[in-house]
Amino acid sequence: MSAMGELRLYALGIDELRGIVGAGADTPELREAARRAFAPPEQPAARGLIGKLGPLFRRTPGAPVVSPTDPEPRDVEVLLAGAYVSPERMGATWRVLETLVQYRCWGSTRLPLSSASLDDLDFALARGGVAAAVGLGHLLTSHTNVRLLPVRGLTVGWHRHDKALAMADAYRAAMPQIKTDEQRELVSSLVIWLDGFIPWSQVATGLGRPVPDLIGFWAN
Repeated sequence: MSAMGELRLYALGIDELRGIVGAGADTPELREAARRAFAPPEQPAARGLIGKLGPLFRRTPGAPVVSPTDPEPRDVEVLLAGAYVSPERMGATWRVLETLVQYRCWGSTRLPLSSASLDDLDFALARGGVAAAVGLGHLLTSHTNVRLLPVRGLTVGWHRHDKALAMADAYRAAMPQIKTDEQRELVSSLVIWLDGFIPWSQVATGLGRPVPDLIGFWAN
């Protein structure tokens, strides 16, 4: 059985995505969004003698253990400065970027898709007449050209706004040919979400922001 994965989709202009890396110091809203997302949970105060023995331990009792993929405040600063990211902090930096994409995006959705189930879904869509150019697999091979090195277990890709609209139309037309209930439900929910690109683009234009493109983060 294949390990589960998750495809997370965001509606955001590709230039807005790229602009997060090196956005600079004058971005208090991005810094605050990251702070809220990664603030450690409050720990109950240690009672008795153990609460007084902090200096004797390598870390303070009750302090969270920081994983290489758990963002720290410095990871946010490095990303916003567009500075060099050390290899051991790359996973955490991608998490910061995705969090800020989620903060800035017009809408998002999640699809539970392993490698096998993504291939099966693309095959089912192709059988229904969907061109490979608007398939989910093609989305994930279209590089965002974000100035971060890739990390194992995460694939990031994108489609232009017009291609996101074409995906909605093509997937809708393919629905009667899709065999399994699970795949039909997945495609139906995706089509409903992709239909949001039309009103989102109208609002974005009114606010002077770029129309949204389709950004995909696939954890696999």
